[in-house]
Amino acid sequence: MIAIAGLLAMTGGLWPASGEDAAPAIRAGEYRVPFQVHDGLIYVQGQVNGMRATMLIDTGAALTTFTLRVVPTLDTDSRITINLAKGSVLASRLSVGFILGDSNLRDGHCSFHQNVVVGAFKFLDADGLVGQDVLSRFKSVTFDFKNSTLILEDR
Repeated sequence: MIAIAGLLAMTGGLWPASGEDAAPAIRAGEYRVPFQVHDGLIYVQGQVNGMRATMLIDTGAALTTFTLRVVPTLDTDSRITINLAKGSVLASRLSVGFILGDSNLRDGHCSFHQNVVVGAFKFLDADGLVGQDVLSRFKSVTFDFKNSTLILEDR
């Protein structure tokens, strides 16, 4: 038994190599989306209606919202007014398809198709923000800052 443990330790099978952490295992129903932190804000890459986009993860926002750059049409039948601290913005509620993460990675992305708010918003370096309407679909949402990974676990 001691010989087997020694062999595993030498080959890296029992403990991670010196100075390295073992990569977290991906469980069924779990998605791991890479993120970047800039100025204390969390950004993920993805796509909106097939266009590359940068999205801000905003746990305080009720609704997912996109700029006119990634969803360039406003539906006049679904116009709403959004009141902001700096004034009001005309916007629309539109059905939009979007992906968080890299669609080429099996467990590295999540796809959605839902109504979102679209308008002439400015989100710093982002094309939109992901709010609680998306995040609350999951059993858990974990920010792994050590590995810069957003972990989304299905219900």
